[in-house]
Amino acid sequence: MTFTLRTALPTGPICTRRAGEAWSTVKSGERDVMGRQTSPTLVTLGRLVRTYRDASGILQKDLANRLGYSDGWLSNLETGQLRPRSEQVASIEENLNLPRGALMAVYDQLDNESLPGWFRPWLEEERRAALVRSFEVALVPGLLQTDEYARALLQGDEAAVAARMDRQSIRHRETPPALHFVLDEAVFYRERGGAKAMYDQLMALADSPSPRLTIQVVRSAVNPRSLGAFTIATVDGNDVAYVETAVRGIVTSGRDDLAILSEAWESIKANAMPQNESIEFIRRTAEERWT
Repeated sequence: MTFTLRTALPTGPICTRRAGEAWSTVKSGERDVMGRQTSPTLVTLGRLVRTYRDASGILQKDLANRLGYSDGWLSNLETGQLRPRSEQVASIEENLNLPRGALMAVYDQLDNESLPGWFRPWLEEERRAALVRSFEVALVPGLLQTDEYARALLQGDEAAVAARMDRQSIRHRETPPALHFVLDEAVFYRERGGAKAMYDQLMALADSPSPRLTIQVVRSAVNPRSLGAFTIATVDGNDVAYVETAVRGIVTSGRDDLAILSEAWESIKANAMPQNESIEFIRRTAEERWT
């Protein structure tokens, strides 16, 4: 994708030149104040925010106040040390009176750095889905993970953690997709990030159900599918599935694949505990195992 920075600028050629400099001076391999590898795209985004803010004559503390965040939060964003959520970027565009997409066009490129190539096609299907049915045998699904749990899984990669949290925005839409999860009980016994992270994650799961989101637990002893997590999404009336393998995830819309997975889903769900019993089990496991 080619970005035309000139049209996004609120003022004239001086500001255009500054935005171009903000874009061109980013080098791969720079490190943040903690010595971690930085994201060139994230650094670019931060520098553009600062360039546009300066051009608008708005002080950092004033923009942070408008956004409802601290000076430190905005400072970290402008220096490429913090990945904002998509709605926060949209709010910055609005408060700086930028054309829609002036910053989001750059923000959208972050997925190319933090998501493996084979996962991106599935992310598009997930965003468009009206119904998602997900089975997990080893980990809490990404759409339900807390920051700390995700951080442990992703080995502290903050850009990847932010991308995972951003995926969860589909749960908070005005009309979210119907989300149905069945988790093998083994998910709740595998430590990720320490006892507190596990306790917080399980309690967050227990608080998650809503009219559009259900969670059930299947006992390992009666689980008819002990290997291989999968998700089936319904998009525009058609099903597409994501299946995890030992090497990578596979996106498939093959009729035979979907028939097998749909049958597996029904079998797993039939052996799962009802939601009220599942939530009680999750809370009890949090208290007994992770406190």
